[in-house]
Amino acid sequence: MMNSAQSLSFDPIGPDELEIIGKAFQDELQRRALSRKSEEAEALAAKLINAYQAGVRDDLGLSIVAGLS
Repeated sequence: MMNSAQSLSFDPIGPDELEIIGKAFQDELQRRALSRKSEEAEALAAKLINAYQAGVRDDLGLSIVAGLS
């Protein structure tokens, strides 16, 4: 028997997860003085979502990922 953690199914991002990602996104936008509608902001959002899906689940980790782009 395989539990859900071992399955390769898509793991959707729920409201709580979105809030964590959103906070890291907002903090980094403010730090860089970027507009939400800029290409840099879109790239940052994609990077944060990818990092989250790859297992970076805490505020500090996401902040580090955001700061590296």
